[in-house]
Amino acid sequence: MKQPRLILFLAILIIGIGIVIPVSAHALLLSSNPAPNAILATSPAQVELFFSESVAQGLSSLIVFDQNGLQADQKDMRVDPSNPERMTVSLPALETGVYTVSWKAVSATDGHQTEGAFTFSVGSGNTAPAYKPVQQSSSSSLPGSALFAKWLMLAALALMGGQVPFVWLVWKPSLKKDGAELPAAVLTPPVWKRLHWIGLIGAVAAIFIGLLAEAGQVTGAELALPWAPSMVALLSTTRLGLIWLARLALALLAIWLAMGRPAAWKTWLGYATALALMFSVSLTSHAATEAQPLLPVIDDWIHIIGMTVWLGGVAYLLTGLRGIFQLEPRIRTRLTSLSMERFSSMALVSVGAIGITGLVSASLRVGTLQALLTTIYGHALLFKQIFVAGLLALAGVNLVFISPRLKRNRLQGQANAPLVKRFGGIVLAEAILGALLLMAVSLLTYLPPARINPPAIQALRSSARADDLKMNLTITPGDLGENTFNLQLISNGTPVTTVKQALLRFTPQSANIPPSEGELIAQGDGSYTAKGTYFSLPGGWQVQAVVRRVNKFDAYANFNFSIHKPGEANPAAGAPRMSGILFLVMGLIVVLIAMSLPVRPSDRFAGGILPFMLMVFLGVYFLTLPIQVTSSQANPIVPDSQSIAAGKAVYTQNCVRCHGVDGKGDGPDGLLLNPRPADLTKHGVPGVHTDAQLFDWITNGLPGTRMPAWKNSISDTNRWNLVNYIRFLAQPTP
Repeated sequence: MKQPRLILFLAILIIGIGIVIPVSAHALLLSSNPAPNAILATSPAQVELFFSESVAQGLSSLIVFDQNGLQADQKDMRVDPSNPERMTVSLPALETGVYTVSWKAVSATDGHQTEGAFTFSVGSGNTAPAYKPVQQSSSSSLPGSALFAKWLMLAALALMGGQVPFVWLVWKPSLKKDGAELPAAVLTPPVWKRLHWIGLIGAVAAIFIGLLAEAGQVTGAELALPWAPSMVALLSTTRLGLIWLARLALALLAIWLAMGRPAAWKTWLGYATALALMFSVSLTSHAATEAQPLLPVIDDWIHIIGMTVWLGGVAYLLTGLRGIFQLEPRIRTRLTSLSMERFSSMALVSVGAIGITGLVSASLRVGTLQALLTTIYGHALLFKQIFVAGLLALAGVNLVFISPRLKRNRLQGQANAPLVKRFGGIVLAEAILGALLLMAVSLLTYLPPARINPPAIQALRSSARADDLKMNLTITPGDLGENTFNLQLISNGTPVTTVKQALLRFTPQSANIPPSEGELIAQGDGSYTAKGTYFSLPGGWQVQAVVRRVNKFDAYANFNFSIHKPGEANPAAGAPRMSGILFLVMGLIVVLIAMSLPVRPSDRFAGGILPFMLMVFLGVYFLTLPIQVTSSQANPIVPDSQSIAAGKAVYTQNCVRCHGVDGKGDGPDGLLLNPRPADLTKHGVPGVHTDAQLFDWITNGLPGTRMPAWKNSISDTNRWNLVNYIRFLAQPTP
């Protein structure tokens, strides 16, 4: 009997080597423009930073300092709503000197913060700064309060989610199989209710501490005040804030379900609520940052469920065994043996689920053995495995040695009090190691993973047939501005490598603009490519492929694509509304909790009215907050020759004295201004600023510069014509 059990334990041990509780995300800097320590001949129009994942607009920052330590940018830091991994800030015409870029990126997925700084030079690279600039650096904060909140949440989830599986899969079947008449305190130990309440209160405390720590990271404080501006920004502008509020609502719902008389529907709905809380944790894990997050998030969720069943079950097994301590030794031996066998089976399934999902997560977070052995994250992961190995070793002792002996005593009707006591001590050691394991997991949460996957480049794809040709068109990244176009030609299963001409014709479906064409270059493998800024306006576009071959009719295929407007992809645009609704929902749950209190009606009212009024006040407050929407207004004036001519007339009359004839900011009046007027040949390049942004600056002026507001002296139509002319000025000279 020992050999099969030993083989089974070795299999569990091998699976356990891969146990990894998935870690949370960090927005790490991948690249920048200008690059760190770059020496530029002329002033750049903006600073661009590209991160490994989405960053939160309201909580992140990007500042450029000059060599005197003064802010030199236009104070218009923004996260690109169509590409939230990109953060930019505009620059005026910078003078010769050394400039420092200081940035702080707060992950839009889980709120973890990274920060850093680097320098670049304009003009001579030997210009000496008035103070020593910060060299290229990047770091990730490790707040103690956030670590504690993470540990407390995991421990609370183990107590909340471990009871139902243990009772229904281990305890009740064991007592039923034993068949003895047992007191009610053994059937349902009172300590289990206390453990469940500890989990509920711990979850609420973890949420409050986590929220305060999350908002505190923005300002560098360990904990923010509940009414701090960073807290309002977190709850009203970020997806992360909505998830925190949803967690709090779920925790309050679980508290209400635990109150009053027990009922089966309350038990199972409470367990479903615990599962939903676990899922909310997965929504802020690194799995949520994958290009295709659905399966990684489910993998993470299953991993957490396995953890709660295993480690939470250990807590309930320990207290359940202590509850039968006063029973007759033979009954204690029987119940211990039966519960141990069933718990081992449940734990085996849990450990298997944890191991398989952990291996998947490890492949995404670590990737290679070298990364495991050479990175801080890998070292922390190996350290965590010490606790995993300890738990598996104790499980192996139970499985291979103690369980067979207890089963033999049970079948022979014998008591073995020393062995039962020894088993209780092992379970206590497992509970302690489980708590230490969760502490190690919390530390891993705040360490950047060893493997950083850059954001996946999105693309538009479509296929069509024309005569004998199959045409596969791919457009990368499929957005306004510059794109790469790839047309794959296949005839009868064979790539078509030679044609007379292959071109794409671009026609906007919502604007009266003549089609533009771009010729494709053969790559020799049946693919034909081109690069250009053919998508100049948001909306629907028809892309027509034209293929001319020798001794064959020309082949045509039409592809229809929708190019989104700037700002359409902002998922947190309605966050204030959702936050307000969640606060109102929590207000209703508070009323239900107050009505369930075992006190007089007057005391229920007194105890519930204040938190109810607070929730309603917060709900109304967030519902009335203005929604921060990135401008999605497209230019209603098509950039035809008539519009450009009208824009040139407006420019000549109002703008040329400052910005110059060619728009380089070198007009006779502009040379006398400080800061100098913007170089429109850089700011008008597609992709740097949207038409709506240029229109806004023309309309309302540009803070921090001498650019005036023209809304009262230039009509709306002519301001849009002026935008089109600025685009014309930014076109490269043929």
